[in-house]
Formats: sequence, structure tokens, C-alpha cells
Amino acid sequence: MTQFPDKDPKEPGSYTPASPVKRALAWMGVVYMVILVLLTTYNMATGEPLHGIPGVLLFPACGGLSAVAFLRWRELRRAPMLVLGILAALACAVSLITGLLAVAAALGG
Repeated sequence: MTQFPDKDPKEPGSYTPASPVKRALAWMGVVYMVILVLLTTYNMATGEPLHGIPGVLLFPACGGLSAVAFLRWRELRRAPMLVLGILAALACAVSLITGLLAVAAALGG
């Protein structure tokens, strides 16, 4: 007697890997969680939050948008997706640089 009579044991599993867009957004979520853990740890250790860090909090979103736009451009070959990807990548770099400078200034460096 088998446990799953509907499934043929010789049939391969029905595992379907996530799409590249879903994986890019998942990595964006991982980056956000690491940032939030670090910010919460700093706040609990010093008793005050860091100020002037919107750039640090904005760069994962810009990076995720850039990745999704480039992946869609690769699929569709539409020029607006390429332009959006480039602009989002530039915004990601600018927000990361300004955010890191603000964090360095807030930490006294």
C-alpha cells in the first residue's frame, strides 16, 4: 500500500525554481533585514538612533528596481526598461554614497 497513490514514483519532482525577478526581490529583502538588524542593534547599544540615513535605507529599493528593470529589458528588449534600469542603478549608487557619508558623519568619522 502506497501513501500517495496519485503520484508515480518514477516521475521527477514538481519543483519549480523561483524566477530571477523573485530572487532579486528576495535579495533586496535580505539586504533590508540586515540593515534593520544593524540599525536596531546600534540603537539598543548606544541609546540613540542614527540620523541622516535615508540614503542607506533607499539604496536596496533602487538596486531592486534596477535589477528588475534589467531583467525585464532582457526579456522584452524595450528601451524604457533599459533607461529605467540605468537610472535606478545611478540612484542606487548615489543614495549609497550619500548614505554612507551621512553614517560616517553621524558616527564621528
